[in-house]
Amino acid sequence: MRRRKFSIVFGEVVRQHRGALDLSQEALAEKAGVHANHVGLVERGERSPSIDIAQRIAAALGLSLSALVTEVEKRWEKPRSR
Repeated sequence: MRRRKFSIVFGEVVRQHRGALDLSQEALAEKAGVHANHVGLVERGERSPSIDIAQRIAAALGLSLSALVTEVEKRWEKPRSR
């Protein structure tokens, strides 16, 4: 069993919450004060956000940073089989 990269799981959680709020990447980016391309890179796990950007993304999703990271950690701790 192999553990996925934390940044990939972080992006999946952000994408899920964004979808639940029916927000486009552009709308989330605007609320968070970042570029839409940056949101896409984070969601795909291609870029790890700084702590400040992660907090702004969490707030734009209506979450605290700790709640967002806790959810990511719970999913990340479950190894996936290949």
